Amino acid sequence: MYYIVTGACGFIGSNLVRALNDRGITEIIAVDNLTQADKFNNLTDCDIADYLDQQEFINMITHGQFIDRNDFGD
Repeated sequence: MYYIVTGACGFIGSNLVRALNDRGITEIIAVDNLTQADKFNNLTDCDIADYLDQQEFINMITHGQFIDRNDFGD
């Protein structure tokens, strides 16, 4: 299972990612606005699985790319 943290580069988001890391959780998809790349510095000491721009994430959600077909009995 993956955890998705939106606003991951902000103060609250980056501290949430750190708290998850402290609990041994690293399967984290960090989502934030890549046009403000300097904010990514807030995650440099964090262990994440992937980082997505917010628009890319919205497009993926819109096209059902995060749906686990097993949840629907397929």
